[in-house]
Amino acid sequence: MMSMIVSVSSQNVNNLIVWRTILFVSLCRLFIIVGHTEACQPTFTDEDIETCSVGPIPFGSFSPAPGSTVMDGETVTLTCNPGTRLQGTVNTATCVSGVLSTSPLVCLPCPDDTTWVFDSTTNRCFKAFADVPAPAGTCTKDLNCVGIGAPYGLPSSIAYSLNLQAMFDAAKIGFNLGIRSPGMDFFYVGIGDPVANFQYQLDDGTPVPLSTLAPFFRPGEPNDNVANNEKYIVYDAFPTANGIIDNFCVDTYAGSVCQIQLVK
Repeated sequence: MMSMIVSVSSQNVNNLIVWRTILFVSLCRLFIIVGHTEACQPTFTDEDIETCSVGPIPFGSFSPAPGSTVMDGETVTLTCNPGTRLQGTVNTATCVSGVLSTSPLVCLPCPDDTTWVFDSTTNRCFKAFADVPAPAGTCTKDLNCVGIGAPYGLPSSIAYSLNLQAMFDAAKIGFNLGIRSPGMDFFYVGIGDPVANFQYQLDDGTPVPLSTLAPFFRPGEPNDNVANNEKYIVYDAFPTANGIIDNFCVDTYAGSVCQIQLVK
């Protein structure tokens, strides 16, 4: 008797499910006929859709651009700015569950870190270059830096910065790597005292106190006279006389520490 009751009850439930299914399908068909097809479609709210915001990155840019929003599963691509380089080989990040993980993606400043020195105070890269051919007596201080930024699509000039250590480090790297012509003893930098003796300034006119330069001078320097005949600072990395000196700029056997300006 009990099994019969259960059987009848199960049959009633099945019948109810069938009738509800028929009713739902019928209503859907009716809505389609009257032009309300969206009534049978699943609905989603904004909260149901995972997205990621694209942010900025130093020395590079993402595509889509920073400020954009990407959907879950979509990727962004990193392009490093001229004069910089990608760390590693991965240059994409994927939006996963609302998180755009870009932690492995880094654009490193400067073309390399073995011959170039990065100055974080100015976002410039310094490198020593040998002297270029020029007529005897020609000052090659600025000539040595012409066009060195062209391979990166960046402007170049003689290096000048209040980060003195970075410029002088670049000069020492140049000597150690043999970046010089035979007999070349010095690398020019963008510092001098063109107005008055011992009143030093960067090439852009920024004052450089003598007290700031003093720790870098070779023993006995500066030793210019009151006539201020020596208006240019050069770095001499000769092993027995490492340091800067006041000098003339008529030496065709002197290279230069040059710079490129990065865009961060």
